[in-house]
Amino acid sequence: MTPRPGSGQGRASYATVAYTVIAVVMTWPLARGIARDVAWDLGDSILNMWILAWDCEQLRGIFFGHYSHLQHFFDANIFHPAPLTLAYSEHLVPQALQVFPIYALTKNPILCYNLLFLSTFVLSGLGMFLFARELTGNTAAALVGGLVFAFAPYRVPQASHLQVLSSQWMPLALYGFRRWAVGGRTRALAGATASVVLQGLSCGYYLLYFSPFAAAYVVWELWRAGRVKDRRAWVSLSVAAVIAALIVAPFVLPYVRVSRDLQLTRSLSETTRLSADVYSYATASTAQRFWGSRIADVFVKPEGELFPGVVPVLLALIGLVCGSRARPPQPAGRRWAGELFYVLAWGHFIAAAAVIIFRRLTLNLWLFDVRLGDATQLLLRGGIAYAVALWLSPALRARAAAFMRSRGFFLLALLAAMWLSLGPAPQVLGRPLDLASPYRFLWNYVPGFEGLRVPARFAMVVVLMLTVLASFGAAVLGRRRYGLVTLAVLVAAFLFEAGASPFTVNGLSPIRGFKMPAARLERPARAPGVYRAVSGLPADAVLADLPLGQPDYDLRAMYYSIDRWRPLVNGYSGFFPLHYGRAIVALNEIPRHPDVSLAILRELGATHVIVHEDAYLDTEGRDTAATLRDAGATEMFREGSDVLLALP
Repeated sequence: MTPRPGSGQGRASYATVAYTVIAVVMTWPLARGIARDVAWDLGDSILNMWILAWDCEQLRGIFFGHYSHLQHFFDANIFHPAPLTLAYSEHLVPQALQVFPIYALTKNPILCYNLLFLSTFVLSGLGMFLFARELTGNTAAALVGGLVFAFAPYRVPQASHLQVLSSQWMPLALYGFRRWAVGGRTRALAGATASVVLQGLSCGYYLLYFSPFAAAYVVWELWRAGRVKDRRAWVSLSVAAVIAALIVAPFVLPYVRVSRDLQLTRSLSETTRLSADVYSYATASTAQRFWGSRIADVFVKPEGELFPGVVPVLLALIGLVCGSRARPPQPAGRRWAGELFYVLAWGHFIAAAAVIIFRRLTLNLWLFDVRLGDATQLLLRGGIAYAVALWLSPALRARAAAFMRSRGFFLLALLAAMWLSLGPAPQVLGRPLDLASPYRFLWNYVPGFEGLRVPARFAMVVVLMLTVLASFGAAVLGRRRYGLVTLAVLVAAFLFEAGASPFTVNGLSPIRGFKMPAARLERPARAPGVYRAVSGLPADAVLADLPLGQPDYDLRAMYYSIDRWRPLVNGYSGFFPLHYGRAIVALNEIPRHPDVSLAILRELGATHVIVHEDAYLDTEGRDTAATLRDAGATEMFREGSDVLLALP
């Protein structure tokens, strides 16, 4: 049925078209070379293409009844002979399911990856559009909210991380939970549960980072709807949680086994290094069109480009300020006492915020100085004062309840996500901040957190909650005179400040010790000749692709293994097997230590070696191939400087 122009379904369809057009424009020239150019760079994007291709091949085998593909789903062809190597990084199964029909028709991983890349913007926008419209009842505000979430500045520095961009299930989960809590629709609960599962499987970080917020949100919605004591609601939620756990468990178990076998854990120092700094939220990506040349150097650190943009913050502030202001009458004495504690509480909160920003604060009073440096104590005392104020003042209680029933959850969730993003040891400009760390508690006591190394990725939850508040602000403006014109101007300003200019395709970073590879990938069917020659090798042939251990070349070796999936000694992922360090050392000095190199090749089961002679500096590549030939290897194929050798 064709949706009516005025219907909710029709408006969602038009919003989807709008987000699609904007995504194409914001990422141009990607669409022009969508089947041959790679979005953003040739780093982690290649890893994700290889993962998607592996998943699709296993799904195709399962579809045709070859259930051994299910049993060995995680036994990917890299890091031979290590098992379960798919579990060294994200498995991306939901994304593979999305793109499986296109992969089955084209076997073009570049096309599939780029379509998924673009879809993350479109679907994130659609999900937030539906959720914001449900919250505000305002289509224009929902359209703005979808744009803010879909094209948030945080997505620019994460452009090579498909799993981080795949945040579309977050607003869809909240949308489903709200419709279930308000209307009791079982279908809505099923959709919300499916969205939480898909979000957790799309990105392992979000399985642990977003799921607690989703659980808190559904409890909040039950409270708003007066269903906290509804036994049927809790039974339904419990059933949904069990079903979700049963679906997720088979995907988690390989990671548990790999973590146990390799004794994988992230050190506190590494986790702290990849946590947000307080000033990360004032630092933009150098790739951003407007802010990249202005505030990209506020505080530079890995994963630290978290500036949310001016327009979303402005809209969120409008949404917060224009909340409910119910003021029931109260006795004068209690009113003054309540307001006194209220002012005292906010004084502590403001002082805590100042300490968080400046780390240390000295107030020069008339008779003495006050030195402030413990943000935790200030927050605790402020919280106690606020609780007393609520106890004393019915008016404050009414205002707080009204705020909590509309915007309060999203503000608290925003602050909680920002706090968690600071990691196990919060810092200001790289210096320790005296602020308690809830992330340290999770790292110590919640299984899984010790294996995640980037707390800064809580920033996507920050973006989610900020966008909801911005949608409330857009709804406020939309009801004013010239509201739609104002929103149109703000949307244009946001897209200008949030976009990357120019949008990069086939990007390469400088490398040391080797020549730069070509800034281009071919479809596996049109791979360089040396990889096509591999197709004629026996199915049990094991390849070592040299140079080994240099990520750019390892990634290409993985990518071009897609055509026939021969086992590969090389690999690149979030973790590495214990033997890989020895292999890198031994195989990068073959002319100097041929016996050691051949021994490690035999140990790893390699039967054939590819040498890219021109990848090396000077004559190292030619010397490597010559040394292998002198040791008894047979040259099977040569194209230019690429050589395929059969080991003795």
